[in-house]
Amino acid sequence: MKTKTADPLDIVEADFIAAMAPGGTLPPPMFVEIAFAGRSNVGKSSLINSLVQRKGLVRTSNTPGCTRQVNLFQVTARDGTRCVLADLPGYGFAQRSKHERKEWATLIEGYLSTRAVLRVTCVLVDSRRGVEDDDRELFDFVRSARARGVGEMKVIVAATKCDKLPSSSRKSALDRLSKSADAMVIGCSAVTGEGRIPLWKALRRAAGLVDPSEKSAPEPATRPENEGDAEER
Repeated sequence: MKTKTADPLDIVEADFIAAMAPGGTLPPPMFVEIAFAGRSNVGKSSLINSLVQRKGLVRTSNTPGCTRQVNLFQVTARDGTRCVLADLPGYGFAQRSKHERKEWATLIEGYLSTRAVLRVTCVLVDSRRGVEDDDRELFDFVRSARARGVGEMKVIVAATKCDKLPSSSRKSALDRLSKSADAMVIGCSAVTGEGRIPLWKALRRAAGLVDPSEKSAPEPATRPENEGDAEER
């Protein structure tokens, strides 16, 4: 019997480390951070759970607007690479007060624009609905609003709920998404696990973390050089 080779991208440790509500602050940065953003109920929490191979690390809910703060999770891959995943509050949910939605927007924008160790934002888009106006606003913000001296941030799009698309129309739907978003788009499903490995590889490359399939030397330190240079608003 052939023994299955352990995947270096398997997550061996995953822990909740901190949360920031409106008006709060995050702890000093430790490792490179990857943010997950998208409309309410697009499947952010489910996708993160799928990526880290845990069923309940991030709380999921069928009720839009469940995530009301920036939640940070530190993860360690089998190859020793460490990073922090940030689950952001969903946008586009109208059944909260105008004041609360404004607080969420300030929270998200402050984190995205000033967190120096944040290298990549993964924007989740429902593959059945395509890119909506709120998504385009986020793309524009991420690409232009980084504070001076904080550094560039890259954008990758995760097209969620691909399992709900007919197989015959999946490729064309993703092609349209890629053209509309002007960014790399990876089809994903938290139900089937589709896209987990390609998304992890894309996120790691964009964040400056070594792709285990390309490693020819020991893994470099993933702790950012200029940690703590910027403060959150």
